[in-house]
Amino acid sequence: MHGIVSTGLVAGLALIEPRTLTTGRRLAYRGAVAAVAAWTMWSSLRPTKYTDADPLGPVGRAAITTGAAGAVLGFAEASEAIDARLHDGLVRVGARRPRLWLAAGEAAFSVLAWWASRLGDRIDSDDSEAIDGPVQALVDLPNELRAMVLFILAATDEHGAPQLREQLSAARVISFDAEAIEISFAQFDTLDDLPRAVPGNARFPVIGRFSALDERAFDVRVFVEDGRLESVHIDEGADWTPEERDAWYEAGHDFSELTAWPRLEDIELFTETEAGYRQIPA
Repeated sequence: MHGIVSTGLVAGLALIEPRTLTTGRRLAYRGAVAAVAAWTMWSSLRPTKYTDADPLGPVGRAAITTGAAGAVLGFAEASEAIDARLHDGLVRVGARRPRLWLAAGEAAFSVLAWWASRLGDRIDSDDSEAIDGPVQALVDLPNELRAMVLFILAATDEHGAPQLREQLSAARVISFDAEAIEISFAQFDTLDDLPRAVPGNARFPVIGRFSALDERAFDVRVFVEDGRLESVHIDEGADWTPEERDAWYEAGHDFSELTAWPRLEDIELFTETEAGYRQIPA
């Protein structure tokens, strides 16, 4: 649809002879050309699917789009001079309706540009699938991982916990490295026909805290996306001071140093409150 609309707008503007316009109408014509350029730029920068990454974001796209419109207005005189030369050249070679020829050329160029863009997106998508597909695998949850997540989800029946526990019972883990599973991060694959949790996108308010690596506190956090169990993360404890956090990373530490999931008896449960995390009595 974008290709059809943009082609029609470009061809329609090419039918107009700028030299015959009054000052006011020429300003309106230039504004229309800039608007079409801005809309085309905005549409081309948007992700083609809602699952695609959006590195620019709305603010970045708006900035580039505004710049494109400004550039079109800045080069309006030069663009119209080129248009006039093309128009006069067609007249000299005997074209009876030069504006129609110019419109046809603009339409053909627009279609070609749209087709090339679509082809590029398709090639990028195929390349991405070729790279990402083989390295992903679904593997069964290790018993220790399943027990740890269930221990956290069983602390309450609120926040969609019953639905998440049901999803966990049949969930598998997405592996990205020859079926190896990281200790500090696991991404789940759940069945589509199971009930969804509400709220649909959230960090589960109950966390698990345990000590490891020279008695440092680490927190286990469960994440929900679109009502489904999405992932579990182990990261620095919420009680780390900024100085402790900086010292940890400056010393070259990372969570790959964790070599095992904690035992359930070593996990303390905390729930999020207005005053911060509060420990749940054992």
